[in-house]
Amino acid sequence: MKGSDVLIVLLCYYFIAMNLTVERCYCHRTMEECKAQGYWLADMTVDFCAVNNPLFLARPEWMRMATCYSAYGFVFGYVLIGLAAAFDLWAKLRLPLTLFLGAKMYAIAMYHTMEFTSATPPPNPPLVYFSVEGPYIISIVLVLLRLHQADAGPAQASFYTDKTSYYADKGSYYAKTD
Repeated sequence: MKGSDVLIVLLCYYFIAMNLTVERCYCHRTMEECKAQGYWLADMTVDFCAVNNPLFLARPEWMRMATCYSAYGFVFGYVLIGLAAAFDLWAKLRLPLTLFLGAKMYAIAMYHTMEFTSATPPPNPPLVYFSVEGPYIISIVLVLLRLHQADAGPAQASFYTDKTSYYADKGSYYAKTD
């Protein structure tokens, strides 16, 4: 497994943990309720958001719905990415992963646009805000690079080989002779 694949797997564990804990609780309750009920990571989330992301604690309906979609839908995409990274299945999972990344890029663009144009944008320097949000963007870049590097399989290899051998048999690689 490549070093980038190890990082991708670790990021997927982080995302899945957030899907199954903070996001699912946020989907159904306020973060303060989650914290009071002892949900894992809720206390750290409330403390961080109180200083760096007040909009998350304000819980507008669009954010609650987006978080629900992430908690219950995106978890499957992270599992697929983790499997692709762990077992080098990039070429085989190229189509579903590409579709998932498209959905994820749209969701992140919408989320950050709404976040920074809201009445309560993150009050601290973006570096603090993106210390939590940045891994999502980094993972998209890493997965896109791995998908680009993935071998497309024998169909692509034979396509290039056949053309090369066809022209080589005719005596010139660059010009076809009759």
